Parts: sequence; structure tokens; C-alpha cells
Amino acid sequence: MGVVGRTAALDDLLELARATEPDVVIVGLHDSRLPSPCLDLLLERPRVKVLGIEEQEGRAQLYELRPEQVELGEVSPEEVVHSIRAAVLRPAPF
Repeated sequence: MGVVGRTAALDDLLELARATEPDVVIVGLHDSRLPSPCLDLLLERPRVKVLGIEEQEGRAQLYELRPEQVELGEVSPEEVVHSIRAAVLRPAPF
């Protein structure tokens, strides 16, 4: 394990990740919410994991994108359209 980069500003996170191609990014969090630069990083580089550590409580959160499979069984064209619309409207998990 090695440190491949460091930045004090979350605004520089994506650019640094592009340059260093990390497997895991560790960030300090003010609370358990994922800052938008970290979300941008996950969306652009879905294999990267973000380990967020809350500054006050010291609790850690691991954020990652991963495939999810939901069995639909046999469906009609109308049910396919309904399933797509429901998936799009489902709130993000974080």
C-alpha cells in the first residue's frame, strides 16, 4: 500500500485521481454525507472506492459503485417501461 497523491482541497480531487489512478481515496468528512467532488469521482471512475472518515466522530464510511441485479421475471413491454421509470425515480442511496 502506498500514498500516490495528496490534496487539501476537494475541488482538486478528480484531477488528482486522473493523474494518479488510485484504488482507494481517503477523505475527511464533516458528517456522514458524501461531498459532491467525491460523488463526481465515483461516477467518473466507478472502480475507485472512497473511504470517508468523519472528523468529529471518527466513524468511517466506505462508498463504492457496484452493479445491482433485480430479478424481474417474465414481463410485458408495459412492465419493462414501468420498471425503467421506477429505477430512474429511485433516490440515490447516499
